[in-house]
Amino acid sequence: MRIKYNGKASCFFYSEGSKIAAELYLPEQGIQNAPTILLCHGFAGVKELLLPAFAEYFAKAGFVAMTFDYRGFGESEGEAGRLVPRLQIEDIKNAISFLTQRSEVDAEKIGLWGTSFGGANVMVAASEDPRVKALSVQLTFADGERVVTEAMTAEEKAKFLSTLERMQQKKEKTGKEMMVPIAKVLTDEQSKAFYQEYANNFSALNIKIPFLTVAETMKHKPVDVLARVSSPILITGASDDGVNPIAESHALYEVANEPKELLVIDGATHYEVYHGEYFDKAVAKQVEWFKRYL
Repeated sequence: MRIKYNGKASCFFYSEGSKIAAELYLPEQGIQNAPTILLCHGFAGVKELLLPAFAEYFAKAGFVAMTFDYRGFGESEGEAGRLVPRLQIEDIKNAISFLTQRSEVDAEKIGLWGTSFGGANVMVAASEDPRVKALSVQLTFADGERVVTEAMTAEEKAKFLSTLERMQQKKEKTGKEMMVPIAKVLTDEQSKAFYQEYANNFSALNIKIPFLTVAETMKHKPVDVLARVSSPILITGASDDGVNPIAESHALYEVANEPKELLVIDGATHYEVYHGEYFDKAVAKQVEWFKRYL
């Protein structure tokens, strides 16, 4: 049966006092109690960038889908640019609470979809929140420290960690910290090229974030909690991912509980999965997964 896509509607919810901007993508006018997918964007992203194609695809497949801006990003309230995984995970949980109150949503059939940094976030959220009934993560990582420092020599890593420690001590002593454009914390060539392409079209990307966000990323290790996730999980990786190498997807798959599946998009880089034939392959599998488990 062909589902009629009914468009999107702006909405908002609150997360620990901050007003969070969101978009609902609806499959049918007047729909009630539909299975629902909450989409969580990647590092310093916004809901208008990369996610709409996935959300629309899910809505056309019969799901309610919702995207949102984490606090401090996009149209949401909060300290601009403050990226703390623990706070973003709380935003995800509060988004789930908001969805359970919507008449369009079946509160017993809520799944999480996360890409890149958002994939790491949703795995931690699912380990803590039994309301999550299915998971799809893509292009994400198992261990943030490994991703950040893997290319460094032992000497380079020690020097880097020492620098972060001095910056943390300065922040604790003076309350001041180094704020830098997002581009300054991007180390891989794929992300640098992507940012250069999209920064001019998305003003929300032209903000400064704390350099200590790197330290927050290094502490983010969803592999440590994945064994506590009981929800079915689909892990999608790209063979030529220069941001979160495919080895990270394999590491997650090894730890995840059944039912689980690993989809590797051969020949794709990190950002190529968001469009074209690689997008088609990834999203078709993700829809099949959510239909099976929601």
